[in-house]
Amino acid sequence: MRCLWCHNPEMIMEEIFQYSSKDISKEELFEEICEDRLFFERSGGGVTFSGGEPVLQALELKKILKKCKEEKISTAIETAGNYSFDVIDSLLDYVDLTILDCKAVSEEVHKKCTGVTNKQILKNIKILCERHKQVWIRIPVIWNVNIDEQEMNNIGKFLTALVIERVELIPYHKIGISKYDGYNLKYLLKEVKPPTKGQLELCCDILKQYNITAVYEL
Repeated sequence: MRCLWCHNPEMIMEEIFQYSSKDISKEELFEEICEDRLFFERSGGGVTFSGGEPVLQALELKKILKKCKEEKISTAIETAGNYSFDVIDSLLDYVDLTILDCKAVSEEVHKKCTGVTNKQILKNIKILCERHKQVWIRIPVIWNVNIDEQEMNNIGKFLTALVIERVELIPYHKIGISKYDGYNLKYLLKEVKPPTKGQLELCCDILKQYNITAVYEL
């Protein structure tokens, strides 16, 4: 696993294309996690399993999550939530925090943006909250693509009945364009602009009407 540190992303694009990932055993991974144990103990933090989609490797993920809990290391997963609840249910005894995207509540908006329905995703969010699990919701904000005033109201109505510990707005950015160019792939949102501070504040104000406090970083 390579860690690349540079203030100019263009200088390291060739490196990224050559070194993007590697296979690692759960034993090796746990050794790497334990190297940061001192930081976890001081900060009260832990380890987050992200992706891609970590739940696609549920069997192996469960083993490493269980090992972390045995060693009293706090655990979190970042997931899209688009699978049968039985899959994530098998992991929950070993997960302290679940972080899910809510890209849209309206099914037609979600299908237009992602190509798939959001019925299972919304169902999983509801079940997790009903079980009083610690849940964070992240809302990607691509203005006039997945989010406008109406859709933010729809999201507010959906979330207001749930017990959510934290809601984050994730502003769209253009950092990924150079990666698509490097792979000669078409970037469909090239003309879309990142949301303005005013648009993000509007999203926050709408959610406040539903007693939801959202945060964001520009």
